[in-house]
Amino acid sequence: MSDPATWSYFNNGPVVYGSFFQGEVYDASKESLIEGWSTASYNASGWTPAKEVTLEGHVTPGINDHSKAILTGQFGQTVKKIKELSAQSVQEVRPGVFVYDMGQNMVGVSKINLSGMELGKKIYLRFAEVKYPDLPEYKGNVGMIMLENIRAVMAQDIYVTKGGNETIAPRFTFHGYRFVEVTGIERPLPIEAVKGTVISSIDKLASHYETSNQKVNKLWENITWSTYANFLSIPTDCPQRNERLGWSGDISVFCRTATYLANVPQFLRRHMLAMRDIQRPDGRFTDVAPLGGGFGGILWGSAALAVAWESYQQYDDKQLLAEHYGAMKSYIKYILEKNIDPKTNLLTQENPTSWSNLGDWLGPEQDKNDNSLLWEAYFIYDLEIMKKVADVLGKAEDAKEFNERYLKRKQFFNDTYVDKQSKMIHSGFKQHKVDANLKRGDSVDTQISYVLPLVFDIYKKENKAKAIDNLVNTIVRQNKADNGTVCPPYSLMTGFIGTAWINKALSDNGRSDVAYRLLQQTTYPSWLYSIEQGATTIWERLNSYTHTNGFGGNNQMNSFNHYSFGAVGAWMYNYSLGIERDENSPGFKHFILRPEPDPTGKMTYAKGYYESMYGRIESSWEIKNNTCTYRFVVPANTTATVYIAATREKDIAESGKPVAQNKAVKFL
Repeated sequence: MSDPATWSYFNNGPVVYGSFFQGEVYDASKESLIEGWSTASYNASGWTPAKEVTLEGHVTPGINDHSKAILTGQFGQTVKKIKELSAQSVQEVRPGVFVYDMGQNMVGVSKINLSGMELGKKIYLRFAEVKYPDLPEYKGNVGMIMLENIRAVMAQDIYVTKGGNETIAPRFTFHGYRFVEVTGIERPLPIEAVKGTVISSIDKLASHYETSNQKVNKLWENITWSTYANFLSIPTDCPQRNERLGWSGDISVFCRTATYLANVPQFLRRHMLAMRDIQRPDGRFTDVAPLGGGFGGILWGSAALAVAWESYQQYDDKQLLAEHYGAMKSYIKYILEKNIDPKTNLLTQENPTSWSNLGDWLGPEQDKNDNSLLWEAYFIYDLEIMKKVADVLGKAEDAKEFNERYLKRKQFFNDTYVDKQSKMIHSGFKQHKVDANLKRGDSVDTQISYVLPLVFDIYKKENKAKAIDNLVNTIVRQNKADNGTVCPPYSLMTGFIGTAWINKALSDNGRSDVAYRLLQQTTYPSWLYSIEQGATTIWERLNSYTHTNGFGGNNQMNSFNHYSFGAVGAWMYNYSLGIERDENSPGFKHFILRPEPDPTGKMTYAKGYYESMYGRIESSWEIKNNTCTYRFVVPANTTATVYIAATREKDIAESGKPVAQNKAVKFL
């Protein structure tokens, strides 16, 4: 047991202040004062006997009860340095104000080498993702870093020099930035002296994706950078502003992509523990973990089921399901008891009039949606997951109950939201908005209204074919966004939720031609539109910045490092490359290879790999001279079922020989 009398403390060291949000203040001139550190001697340098500081009066009331606290050893990936970037350019935007461009939106800290500095000089560093562009509305600020979007965060490091050669390298903060503003010096530092240390819980990727379309390649690269940035101890929504929280809606839609991008089973297990730790007594999962609170509702809370299921499928982590099952079951019970209107049977959540029950967040046509339809579709998906989890864990009675509820809710969905004649989606209830005039039975006809029931296989057989046509029609036509913007054909009219699923819904139903068109579209709103505007990460908005309209008035509610729209990465692996899990053989002991070459002909090849727990799985296709060549690598001690589309058996050859002669090959 530690003896308090043997402890000493020193409060006049070089680290004056350290905060994730506000930055670090480091006075290098005080480094010489900590010479007594090793001996802990009470000398003139300032070491004094330690004093006990109790919780009472020093922490927020209500959170100082630790009677139920459990001390648990850390597990999962630790945050570490993964890369080092060098500044690409510098500009003196005002006299004595030097802005360095790292060339990449990153997360980490600066590493700046100084030489010939005098003692006691204060150098100020400020960090930003973007600069004010040369547009009339930003007159007076052109070239300066834009800090409005980081809101209450100071994002500033202050360094006091000790003189001579030294390095600014903060240890008690981190920043999300591309641009570093340096002041307090008379002339710019050499570009090679300004570097950035990139930090993340992911130290290497488990996959790669490459195509003939360089803009699509850049999109994939941006997805990886946003994953590095936001998988930082917890799966944050953004790494730069006064938030940096584990919002459940983001990880819910991105978790499948994440499991292909990196080896993250323990990272996800840790986050499921965080969600359980703050689960309400009535079973509701909070919308943010591990902090708690937030807003979102069912589309956000479903992360606790989706993440656990995706991790099990990818890594055969049955133990996670066992650990998490009770919490998942409590959540379903909560929805059944608290979120369903007993009069209409509609899923309306606890407070249906609250704006905090989110729908397709930041979707260009979200105001046209019936949110109860989106919530219902996700609840049906939740019930399907619960049925499967119960089967895996051998809980037969639970599996039977979940399956019965699953089938009933599917029937209710088709009866409530699908028009019997046109098969189009219509509203199930009057929207709870002051300015809305949507009422029960009115047509909804938005992209996500078809995407979710298609991707979760909710439609009755007789409704499905028309639903596919209806979805395609919403894509190939011109649409008008809620703000009046006219969007051209093949625009993404979906938000955080729908964008994650739209290409899968199309490919699952034989329309990969439309999915490839969406992937390669460059006009707003689309995945590649941000690439056209110079993005190096995934943005919170599909138009967070444009060359012609700047920030579009969204200076504050605007993140340039959000991974949600990058959830299309799963489609790249599962459909473009065709590397799919076999649900009956989790962990890739047996898997599916079903690549889908671009039917539009715009993309001529795709290649990549995934480092499974059994080894590297490779898949590629290339179209040249009217011939499509496939190449696969299957790891030792695994098996794969390969699907290749062809109209005639004789058109398929393996190593130059007709595959029809191979008795091991079956034709469907």
